[in-house]
Amino acid sequence: MTIISLVILVIALGAQILFLRFFRFNLRNTNLLRIYEYIFYFSIFAVFSLLIYYSYQQYIAWASVEPSKFLLPPYQSIDYFIKYIGARFFTPYLISLISALVFFYVAQILNKKYEERFFDSEELWLGALAIFLIGWPGAFFYFIGLIIFYFLLSTFYFLLHGKNHRLSLYYLWLPLAIFVILINKWLIELGLWKLLKI
Repeated sequence: MTIISLVILVIALGAQILFLRFFRFNLRNTNLLRIYEYIFYFSIFAVFSLLIYYSYQQYIAWASVEPSKFLLPPYQSIDYFIKYIGARFFTPYLISLISALVFFYVAQILNKKYEERFFDSEELWLGALAIFLIGWPGAFFYFIGLIIFYFLLSTFYFLLHGKNHRLSLYYLWLPLAIFVILINKWLIELGLWKLLKI
């Protein structure tokens, strides 16, 4: 799943870089907004299709081995297998999808209320895409990392220029998501990760 997430994030980052390079005059390009929207929906389809495939492979693997085949029908109800694949495969991405949608709609409401002071319109899709593809509990660490990085960046800007200025996260959403996915193997060792893991 990590490879699929990285590929989709790199494609989105590539789209961002290409549009910024060739359409610098109009950062709020509706075509780019549409591309991010399509990438977000495609990523949901791709991730859950792959999870269904993994579930099928798990079923085949269990059915072919003597001790584990007794956990499947006709020996047992299918409930145990469904709970197993639900917890093992689907739950982390369902939680991250819900988190991504909550982020998207809350950020959209706050943005409208405060006259788009917080996010560019593309950032809503970028943030939702990043949160979803990282999975749970990686999304939690991503969000914390984003807050810390933004705080440090704002503090540095204030110390350098002596005034408060709203800095955009436009260029941080995707690279930070890629970074969190790449350091997952070290994050897994943390006690907090194990506590948050479902």
